[in-house]
Amino acid sequence: MESLKLPWRVTSRHPLIGAEIHGIDLRSPLDARSIDWLQALWMKHLVLIFPKQTISDAEHIAFGRRFGELEIHPSISHRSSTNQEIYRVSNVDEDGNIIEAKASAWQYLNLSWLWHTDSSFRQIPSKGSILHGIETTTEGGHTRFANMYAAYEDLSVEKKQALEGLMVIHDHDFILKQSKELSARVDKGSYVHLPPVRHPLIQRHPITGRLSLFLSPHTMVCIEGMREEDGRKLLDELISHAIQPKYVYRHIWRDHDVIMWDNRCTMHSVEPFDNSTIRRIMHRVTLVGEGAPVAA
Repeated sequence: MESLKLPWRVTSRHPLIGAEIHGIDLRSPLDARSIDWLQALWMKHLVLIFPKQTISDAEHIAFGRRFGELEIHPSISHRSSTNQEIYRVSNVDEDGNIIEAKASAWQYLNLSWLWHTDSSFRQIPSKGSILHGIETTTEGGHTRFANMYAAYEDLSVEKKQALEGLMVIHDHDFILKQSKELSARVDKGSYVHLPPVRHPLIQRHPITGRLSLFLSPHTMVCIEGMREEDGRKLLDELISHAIQPKYVYRHIWRDHDVIMWDNRCTMHSVEPFDNSTIRRIMHRVTLVGEGAPVAA
């Protein structure tokens, strides 16, 4: 990869994670060689930023499909009514109105402010996500991405040995419990039912072979076979370790940025903003994983 002369300008955004790519137009079909180059850059930088991409939903979907099959999100109310592969990470409805704060859809969206990994609640989690910032804000709403390779690699030998073989129970319904208001409601919204799943706490990336922490705080119920309070303490320690600034790239959105990240070795969260008055419209496609997480 280093010896190839790329047709685009690539600028690193953080020492450990994130690169911005200039000179590419995601509206146009990319040839196989360009996709191979992007795949290599993605594996190297974990997060790719494509600025000034005024793509349609159809073009967004077409680009995503060059990297694999696309998921349909279990939250029915957040799916686009015209393209079910589009997950609407938006506090604005399809009629252009800000969603009322009392609505379950608004409450569910706020849970993206928690650190998480997309589709960690699936038996085969997502391998990656591609998010288009259609209407953004600089008054909060920034997205943080954490390098889970580096977070794992910096653990002591003793800690790595202690984590080896541990399995974590993940559950989509656990997301709803993170909101006091939403969890107290009879009508929590409409979701496709997904049973709890178990994933290794340490996973091996299927392409790079590198080990990383697999953390998704909003779906992690417990560590299998460990007392609940002990398991929660360990998970909280690992989360605090993994979100240290040295592992995190903080992206300040501009309209029509497109960001692509690898869910197998990153974790992300949205910084809070006043989403009862400030509009933020983001559309996401989510890449179906190619296999269950592989334990270390």
